Amino acid sequence: MVRPSSIVWSVIAGLTLWSAAPVEAQSRSQPPSRYGYNPHRFELMPYAGFQWGGSLGVQGGDLRLKDSFVWGGVLSFLAQRGSAVELTYLRQDTHLAFDPTGAAPALDSVGIAVNYIQIGGRQEFGHGGKLTPFVTGSLGLGIFDPKSTLSGASAGSDTRFSWSLGAGAKYLLANGRAGIRSDLKLWVTPYPSGDYGIWCGWYSCTAVQGTAWVTQGQITGGVFFLF
Repeated sequence: MVRPSSIVWSVIAGLTLWSAAPVEAQSRSQPPSRYGYNPHRFELMPYAGFQWGGSLGVQGGDLRLKDSFVWGGVLSFLAQRGSAVELTYLRQDTHLAFDPTGAAPALDSVGIAVNYIQIGGRQEFGHGGKLTPFVTGSLGLGIFDPKSTLSGASAGSDTRFSWSLGAGAKYLLANGRAGIRSDLKLWVTPYPSGDYGIWCGWYSCTAVQGTAWVTQGQITGGVFFLF
């Protein structure tokens, strides 16, 4: 069976050969600039990297996602003044382990796929040079798709609201049609904690469920292509 990571690297290699072709002459006399006219409207970047963290406290212990390889892609629509709207997809194939506390029994880990699908923005800094730092932020979905439960029975996927914050840098290659990008990002997914608080007023009482935060760190890199 073809591994997803093999497909990602095949796409990167093919697009790199395409970007090495000579750059066509500009159709407009005004040269492109970071905050002025830009002949390109989109960026496409397949990427790969490493993701760590992600735990959730449950009765008797903690559920923990194991650190592993990740891959995905970013499609960016280039706007004005170094900003962009970005659609991001990430996939992590890993294992979910149960870390018991006290006398709780230890259980074998199970396979799980973590997917993030989010839309957000990127803002670059600086007015010149080929190296450009930036910050990112996005909102969307976190999809946790276990292959089975810890007891061996089948389980459905769990889709939650999630968000991310990140920073990174881009380096534009000499041909002006491709570059290298690296991101450092934090993914956050809120989960019900199972704890409840009760507040009583003059007329009634209200029960509110607490929230736990599943956070994962990520470092990725890839080649982006302008078109």
